[in-house]
Amino acid sequence: MTEFIDFHIHPPVTRLLTGPIAPYVESISDRPGIDLAPRTTDEIAQIFRDRNGRAVLLGWDTEEETRRRPFSSEDVAEMVAAHPDVFYGFGSIDPARGARAVAGVHSTARLGLSGLAFHPIGQGFNPAARAAFAIYEAASEHGLVCLFHTGYSRLGSGMPGGTGLRLSNGDPRGVDEVAAAFPDLQIVIAHLGRLWRDEALAIASHKSNVWLNLVGMSAAAFQQDLGATPLHRYLFGSDWCFASLDDALAGWGPDRVDEATRAMVLRDNARRLLERDTA
Repeated sequence: MTEFIDFHIHPPVTRLLTGPIAPYVESISDRPGIDLAPRTTDEIAQIFRDRNGRAVLLGWDTEEETRRRPFSSEDVAEMVAAHPDVFYGFGSIDPARGARAVAGVHSTARLGLSGLAFHPIGQGFNPAARAAFAIYEAASEHGLVCLFHTGYSRLGSGMPGGTGLRLSNGDPRGVDEVAAAFPDLQIVIAHLGRLWRDEALAIASHKSNVWLNLVGMSAAAFQQDLGATPLHRYLFGSDWCFASLDDALAGWGPDRVDEATRAMVLRDNARRLLERDTA
């Protein structure tokens, strides 16, 4: 049986490394655990097979901001098709494209992907902006999960003006607006920490369609926060290749948390969300 589903990886393929994250490599390359060595789809799949795990691949489309070719829904779908026993896929569209972004949601669904990944800081938009609501409506129609990177971002960190990126777009209270407007849309708040942690926890407690992606968070840190939010809406994530996969897994070792909680957070919750019947 699969031991874990990593709900948050950025696969270090050339199309990502030379595309949307290229402008930020200088600001993140010296961080502990980061691994920007280019790998093939087959190599990435083997990394997870060797650890008896599966992974959710996240697309990244910031073309309007960076003028870089996105790591697109089509790119993600190609990787999933190569190893469907290992990978789930979340595509990405840039909300700045307006009507074309809505068309991109329909295209992502036709590709058979499980959801959409948004990076409001990197994409330069407020999730609560009414201009983006047509995107969420289309996603809800197709049963696509929407994942939002929230909180602090290492992109542009330590650089003049943070390369123009605004951390305010990572405030999860914007995601709360989306969850309230689209109660049938399943939403994942990723990167729970360093900014607005209490807000994210409160939102997930208040909205049953919101899940919390514990990106890189150890079991010890998690148990400090476990409270009103139901246990069945927490999801493990490593943030590999921007952080160490093995360190993230070690933080959830069987010596650190009881087996029932470990199974839910590492695997069962993600499986229930990703493989639910959306018909």
